[in-house]
Amino acid sequence: MLKKSDKFIFGAFVGPFILTTTVVIFVLLINMIASHLDDLLGKGLSWIVFGKLAGYFSMNLLPMALPLAVLLAALITFGNLGEHNELTALKGSGVSLLRVLRPIFIFSVGLTLFSFIFSDKVVPWANLKVFSLLWDIKQKSPTFNVKEGVFYGGLPNYSIRINKKMGENGEFLKGVMIYNHSTNQGNTDLIMADSGRMYMIKNDKFLVLELYKGNSFHDQSVSNANERFVKNKFEKTQIVFSLDAFEMKKTDEALFSGHRYMHDVQRLWKDIDSLKKVNLGYTENGLQTLKSSYHYHLRIPQDTVLKKNPSPTNSPVPIVQNTAPNLKQVAIRATQQAKNVQGVLKSRQEQQVYYLKSMREHYIELNKKFTFAFACITMFLIGAPLGAIIKKGGLGLPVLVAIIFFVLWHVLSITGEKWAKEAVLPVEIGMWLPNILLLAIGLYFLRQAKNDSRLFESDFYYVMRDRFLERFKKK
Repeated sequence: MLKKSDKFIFGAFVGPFILTTTVVIFVLLINMIASHLDDLLGKGLSWIVFGKLAGYFSMNLLPMALPLAVLLAALITFGNLGEHNELTALKGSGVSLLRVLRPIFIFSVGLTLFSFIFSDKVVPWANLKVFSLLWDIKQKSPTFNVKEGVFYGGLPNYSIRINKKMGENGEFLKGVMIYNHSTNQGNTDLIMADSGRMYMIKNDKFLVLELYKGNSFHDQSVSNANERFVKNKFEKTQIVFSLDAFEMKKTDEALFSGHRYMHDVQRLWKDIDSLKKVNLGYTENGLQTLKSSYHYHLRIPQDTVLKKNPSPTNSPVPIVQNTAPNLKQVAIRATQQAKNVQGVLKSRQEQQVYYLKSMREHYIELNKKFTFAFACITMFLIGAPLGAIIKKGGLGLPVLVAIIFFVLWHVLSITGEKWAKEAVLPVEIGMWLPNILLLAIGLYFLRQAKNDSRLFESDFYYVMRDRFLERFKKK
């Protein structure tokens, strides 16, 4: 009986979980791509590049999507079971609510382990790929697209304007004006043609402009005051432009591998340990460095000169030569030295603040791998009991409730991370704060569901109101 019920409950959960995971990743992916839209538009990227970006982004977003998918799937599953009285039938046959929740809880624990391993091994690799690919896309020039009546400056050292484009692909041109800025002397070279033709050669690596019935002008007065304009007339001429600037070049991924987003847990611990040693070195060596910066200007030198007093009896009476420094000079030197010490202190303080901030950021990235994974259990303990209490399936109320709790978790995560970065809270508390608070809420919902609470029914609140008024009247 129990094995059949486990299979039944697990089968009811798997379908909504796969569906919600797909939908959540898709929604988060659209939001991620929209944030980089300015870097992607107008670059003439192939579908292969977009496919790689979508794949890498999806891997990056999966640890965040799993908690929301678990929450939504648990709400739908147990809401459906409650709505169709299947939970009531299981309870009536002697199966407790905790026993009903056990197969999905075990699945959530396994999902937590999977999420952690995925965050530790796959996400750093995906981050390395996507950040290097985004960098290559940003460096790529926009596609060659000359609009009618507007100067186009996408080609290096040239500015082109075309009055009208004709033909099926716009290869035939009418009214062409080209400024050549390769000499860096302004608008001194101009080509004007009545018509022309535009096409690609050498596997689209070069652009050829064939110009007909035109003139070229060259202003030589900039370089030679005695010369004037030079005008040449032509019936046909060709200009070849290299399109290397429009090709996407691949950057060495090793340049990005040093960032903490590309590190697993083991590498993050090593980075934190290195930062600790550097910071400890600054603390221990700071006092010794400052000691060497101090000078005691009024101290009598050890090599004080002793001279003999030339008395008539030639008796050796030692006297001390007056070598006391000038107080004004001492004040000037002391002021300058104090400024130097202040500069050293400020520099060391800035370096120490930088290392402490970097250490906190590495701790945050380390804790994220654990907190995002544990959120699967937290969201299950909210979604499953809440679905059993609400007793509403489908995509209506469960979706609304799931969004509310996910937004709450996300806001708490952002706030805790911000406070951890600013050292308002210890990193562990700031990063685990959302899970701690929502876990307490989930355990409360579990208790209410176990006691068959009518938490979301209006009669429940009417009874609570009547009990409160009755106690108030007695008092």
